[in-house]
Amino acid sequence: MFNGNVINKTYVYDGTFEGLLSMVFDCYIKKVIPLRIVSKNELEINFLDTIEEIKTDNIKAKRIFDGIAKNISYDTLYNSYYAFLSDGNEKELNILKYILNGFVIGPKINTMLSIDFVFAVCSMRKRLLGESHRFKRFTPFF
Repeated sequence: MFNGNVINKTYVYDGTFEGLLSMVFDCYIKKVIPLRIVSKNELEINFLDTIEEIKTDNIKAKRIFDGIAKNISYDTLYNSYYAFLSDGNEKELNILKYILNGFVIGPKINTMLSIDFVFAVCSMRKRLLGESHRFKRFTPFF
């Protein structure tokens, strides 16, 4: 498992998949996992939160993207992206933990559904694909 320290911070990013991958890069380098992750348009200011804004860096995002494809698997990449497109609770935090632990465990991460964040990411992906399939049935009528 990923040996990162949970820090009492809220990471704020721009709400893009590249922004999330930039955050994964920063967390991997610093060996930390934030307490919360929110996008800028969902930010609710709480005076108890310590906020740190993560800037989107396309170079960092590409390194993580390529690293996932090379060191973990394309399934992990697809699971992460489809989970990102869903509307699950704490989706960013679950995706972050999923990817960081995938770098440690490797391709077997996709079979470890007993781990809560792996199950959450796979469930979000499955739910999103199911919704899109149901939506496709109605498109001929429009």
